[in-house]
Amino acid sequence: MHDRPEMLLPKTIRSIASRNDSEWGWRPDAIPQVVDAAEQAGLLNIGGQLQFRMPGATCECYWVEVDAVAQEPRGLRWTERVARAATVARQQFADIGNRYDFLSEGRDAFPAAFQAYEASASNLGDCLWFIWYVEADRPRPTSVRAYLG
Repeated sequence: MHDRPEMLLPKTIRSIASRNDSEWGWRPDAIPQVVDAAEQAGLLNIGGQLQFRMPGATCECYWVEVDAVAQEPRGLRWTERVARAATVARQQFADIGNRYDFLSEGRDAFPAAFQAYEASASNLGDCLWFIWYVEADRPRPTSVRAYLG
């Protein structure tokens, strides 16, 4: 068994991730594939949040989040939990994609970090990640916040 459930994801999915300590992030356009791969691997999609990883700064837009297990009913079997969480994650991710302009959220919340990054002629898209948490068959997490330090 792997220490990190992300290691149970296919190599093609892991290879496009950005890892920072115990957090794995993917480009927002890859999140639907991450959700699908996690479901196919029997992993529970917990959710995650928008994050910008810049040299010298990590800017997390914690309000731009998916929490696929927060409203989960009790008594579901693991396979039911996996299927339900994947469905909820897909819907919530689509909803936040329609509700938020990810770059604008980061720029508005962290103006100094963004100005410094843009002044270096760097592309903001290069630092844009969506942190995503998955879980193997273990005790029930109560929400995505249980994964935040």
